[in-house]
Formats: sequence, structure tokens, C-alpha cells
Amino acid sequence: MGDVNANIQMIIHPFNATLQTRANISQSIEAYRKDVELVVTAAYVPHTCAKYSDIVLPVTTEWEREGTILNPSNREVIIAAVNVTPPLYEAKSDQWIAKEIGKRLGINVDEVFPVSEKQQFFNKLNGATIIGEDGKTTEPLLTITQADIDEWQVTGKPQQGRITLNEFLTVGKYQVKRTKGDNYGYIAYEDFIRDPEGNPRPTPSGKFEIYCQTLVEKADECGWTKLPPIPEYIPSANGYEASFKDFSKKEKGDYPFQIYNPHYLRRSHSTLDNVPWLREQWPSPIYINASDAKRLGIKHGETVLVTSPQGKIVRPALVTQTMKPGVVALPHGSWTNVDEKTGIDMAGADNTLTIQVPTGLGTSGWNTMLCNIEKWHGDQLVPDAAIPQRIIF
Repeated sequence: MGDVNANIQMIIHPFNATLQTRANISQSIEAYRKDVELVVTAAYVPHTCAKYSDIVLPVTTEWEREGTILNPSNREVIIAAVNVTPPLYEAKSDQWIAKEIGKRLGINVDEVFPVSEKQQFFNKLNGATIIGEDGKTTEPLLTITQADIDEWQVTGKPQQGRITLNEFLTVGKYQVKRTKGDNYGYIAYEDFIRDPEGNPRPTPSGKFEIYCQTLVEKADECGWTKLPPIPEYIPSANGYEASFKDFSKKEKGDYPFQIYNPHYLRRSHSTLDNVPWLREQWPSPIYINASDAKRLGIKHGETVLVTSPQGKIVRPALVTQTMKPGVVALPHGSWTNVDEKTGIDMAGADNTLTIQVPTGLGTSGWNTMLCNIEKWHGDQLVPDAAIPQRIIF
């Protein structure tokens, strides 16, 4: 398909920390500053997207919103997230922000959002159903009275269910009670399994496809790498083989280490990285094998410079025998903190080092990258826990 020349002049970030959690942060920051006229972020903490935005709109947290229903992977439980405080300070909901922007763009927002956020939450509760004991018919989950409707100041009809509205919202969840021999068993794709010809799958063959020609054709259109129908070894992009200048002679190149980015107890992805207590407990080092560290003259706790073709970071070294020689691990999710003079990310964000490599069927190879490690000869690295919490800009 070739490159697409998209002249993007405005970026609006919703809830997702895209700039922080996608590959090659440095390239993105450069594009924000050079090519895009306006960047707007709705955020309740000053994360990386907010830091490099022209306008930051304070958005409500889960605890300040009207409420919503959460559907976890367990299909036998339903969870309610409820409001515990009015919006603090100037925070507004994502939907309020969208409506106000829509008004200024000449959109009839009442058609897009015909009912209030509170009514939307009530409709989810009022519409929740549960399978009956016969395993087939459905019935309302919640008992809702006219008094409940009047108290909520919403529209709806009273109904009889398994538990009351107040009980559900107080407990915060409802779990289906299972007993031996009940009718709640579930077999995925049962119709197809029992009668494949009578209930074909929506694929060219009508079956489950280990190798899907439709996806292969789509990959060809996008210019992605191909996967063979019979499994075979495929070298990873920026993987082990790529770390050699001459693979036949096992001569390493400029970036001899493979680096991967495990999730880390200090944060959930990048969320919570701004919490001082967690920073004190989890310093976010780079893990390196003891033999590699000895060869490079790196001692446990010393600061190291990590370089990839995309960027540079500094981190304290954690020397260990548990890492394989030639492989290092950099915890995922540190909030980017670029030194404007050197261009080095002092926080050690893993995506400062990564690059977009669409492989297979368009999967970005964020866990395959190469780097070089050396002792840091600059100013002493300030521990993350000693850096003031980023609250305002």
C-alpha cells in the first residue's frame, strides 16, 4: 500500500496513555512539537500524554462518575462501579467534555447523547438479566421499585429480580451460585461442534482455521510480514540473530543485548507510576546477568546508559544470576522524563528504546529490541523516590 501522507494537525487523547505506551516515544514527541498544531489531553494525572499537550482537560476518575457496569472475564459475575464523591475541583466527565466540544463543532449533541449519564447507568442496571435455573430463560437481575426510580430521578418501570438495587450497589457485585448438576454449564461453539456442516463458522472453509487465507490476503495488502501455513522458525525482528554483525562468526554488533520489558509491581502498565510510596519500594532498575556486568565493569546499583537505535535511557543496574547472558530486562511503564539538553530519558521508559515493527499479521514487536549497555559517566542519577511527585506542570 505504501506510505500514507496524512497531514494531522490536531490530536485529542481520551483515556488511553497512547504516547507513553506505544513504541518510539522520542519520535512521537518530535512529531508533536514539529508537525501538529494542537494536542489536547483529558487526564486526571499529568502522565506523558498530558505533559506534551497544549491543553489538559481535568477529567473525572472512576470514583467521581455516575457509575458503570464492569464485565470481567468471569462470565458468572457482574460488578458495579459506583460514584463515591462529586467531581472534585474543575474535573468533568469524558462525556461532558465530548458534548461541549461537539456543541462548538455544530453537532446536535442531544441526538448523540439523548439521555443523561445517570439515566445511562440506570438503564444498564434496569436491563441486566440473568439466566434462570432451567439454564435457558432469562429474568431481571435486580428488583427495582418505584421508590428507587423516584429517588434516582430517572425514568423506568418497576421490576422484580433476584436481589434489590440497593443490595447490588452496596455489595458491588453479583455472583451466580453454582451447584453440582445445575443447568449453567456452557460449551463454546456447541452448535458447530455437534453439527459442523449445519452450523458452519463464518470463514471460507466454514471451519476453525489454523491458517486463514483471508487474513493472509489482508496482511499482503498492508505490507506486513508473512506467516507460513506450516510452522517454521522465523527470526524475531530485532531479535537474537540481528544482534550480530557477522552471525556466522558470532561477532556481535553495535547493539549486542536483547532487551525485553516485563510488567513490574510498581505500576499497572504505566498507571500509578507517580505514587511516591511505590517508587520507594520498586526502584525500576535494569536487570543484567552477573557475567555481563563483570565483563563491562558494572557493579550492582551503579547507573548505566542503555542505548538503542531509537533512544537512550539511564537506570540503576540490578546484577543477578537469573538473567540469561546477553539479555537484559527493563520494567515496563516508567513515565518519560527526557533531559532536554541531552535527549536522554532519565526515567527509563521502555518505549524510549522501542520501534514500530509490524510483524506477522500487524503485531508490533514491542518485546523484541536490541540495545547496548555501558557505565554512565554523567551526573549521579537521582533515585526515582527522591524526585518530586509530578502533580502540576
